[in-house]
Amino acid sequence: MNVNQTIESALKPICSNIWPITCPDDNKPAEYIAYNPEYEAPGTYADDQDQNWIHYMQVHFFTKKNYIKKRKEIRRALRQADFLVTEIDTDYEKDSGYYHLIFSCQIEESEE
Repeated sequence: MNVNQTIESALKPICSNIWPITCPDDNKPAEYIAYNPEYEAPGTYADDQDQNWIHYMQVHFFTKKNYIKKRKEIRRALRQADFLVTEIDTDYEKDSGYYHLIFSCQIEESEE
């Protein structure tokens, strides 16, 4: 399973609206998740070959409701999917009325 599939399968039970990069709908749902890569870096080397890669990802949760319960659920689901959550930023977008939570996380992917 690749990184995108891992994110989607981990978070689908929490929010059914989930897309890579951005929500494609003009009329955005009241709650949705978008995710994107920040960067990738080789993790370890052996025999002059990279053996695994570290994927640094951002998961964006948008909601117009109280986000406290969902923040904990998303953090827990990412951890259970073997992501290391390193930071959660919270913002309120006054123009759209969305709370915007940004989960910075990383996961190791083997080259085998």
